[in-house]
Amino acid sequence: MIDFLIYLGSGKLLLFFARKFPPIQKVCQSGELLSQLYNCDLCLGFWVYLVLAPFLNVDVKQIKNKILRWVITACFTSLLSVLVSQGWQEEFGMLVIENATREST
Repeated sequence: MIDFLIYLGSGKLLLFFARKFPPIQKVCQSGELLSQLYNCDLCLGFWVYLVLAPFLNVDVKQIKNKILRWVITACFTSLLSVLVSQGWQEEFGMLVIENATREST
């Protein structure tokens, strides 16, 4: 369980820093496909968690095929990360409404 939490946290940190690192931003703005991948939390999360899976040796299912195990782990973890982030934003985020005017009739 601790290994999975370290895996989840490490991936979330890598996602955060990947979005803040100027060379990665510049490369991802060069093409439409890369731009879409970069702006999608689920998509970018999958690739980050897929790269981390073999290094941290974490899996959610005991599957004998290593590549399939890493892909399933990355899919599950990316989805979990997005759902937790969205829930956190929903509960504790701040909604900002700009240029709101009230018209009287």
